[in-house]
Amino acid sequence: MSEVASETFSRYVVHAFEKNMGTVRLPRQKLKDPRVVTTARVVLSVQYDGKFSFISRDPVDIRGDSADWYGYPDGIPCEVAPSMTDVIAQAHELIYGNAFNKATCRDYLDIDECGIIQRILGIPGRYTCFVVNGQYAYDSESEYANWGFRGLGYRETPISDLDVIEVFGFQQSVGLDYYTYFLNPDGSWLRMAVVAPGEPITLHQEGYLFAIGGPFRQVDRIEQRLVAPITQSRLAIVDPITFELFDIEGAVTDEKGVATFSLSEPGDYYVTAYDGLPPRNRASLSLPLLPVIVR
Repeated sequence: MSEVASETFSRYVVHAFEKNMGTVRLPRQKLKDPRVVTTARVVLSVQYDGKFSFISRDPVDIRGDSADWYGYPDGIPCEVAPSMTDVIAQAHELIYGNAFNKATCRDYLDIDECGIIQRILGIPGRYTCFVVNGQYAYDSESEYANWGFRGLGYRETPISDLDVIEVFGFQQSVGLDYYTYFLNPDGSWLRMAVVAPGEPITLHQEGYLFAIGGPFRQVDRIEQRLVAPITQSRLAIVDPITFELFDIEGAVTDEKGVATFSLSEPGDYYVTAYDGLPPRNRASLSLPLLPVIVR
């Protein structure tokens, strides 16, 4: 495992996760401060169909004019703040390098005039999602009705410094996909772990039906049975360069979604969970991402 932890997280990445450890399930506030800069420094991960394509070990600077540069529709002026459309455009720059340019960009990322993604990572398909600081993005000032708050799309969601952003999607989605994450055994959010070599870590993998349950308050997600433990997940370490998964021996979630493991070698790790049993047979599961620092 030492090979996948040869580099350390930047201080910025650690700071971003620490800042956002207590913000899960809070509403995404509307942007009100006109002094917000046009560049936001964020932590970013991108996955599709159960495979990572990009993971930050260093901060990513998102420009407020990235979407405009490539001709993608964007609802937030570049002088106000970057949007999630800017994020997804720059994610493709990071993944494909010079192959992603003005002439070829639509071969990799196609966004229609409504801001809906029609192609991502070169794959046709519209079902993509994003999470900011562990939250579904929604308008907290909208009316809370039978379908919860009004959700925000890529072009409507402003991005700020120290945001932790996850982009995920599924090629063959039927709309029953779960966003999954880790909790402590007491139910509090497990956003990052700092442990000694060999110190046990006990976590609980949980998920909620993203497209339907995202706009709801957590209590209503639970009431409507949109939240569930994820069982039979295999815990693994992610190589942040090749994105290969290295299984953690014996670490599999039980019938309550709980697993205990330890890492014996000092280093910085990203831990995920895959092949879990979804609450609905046709559902797909996003890969959670947990920074673990062993010192």
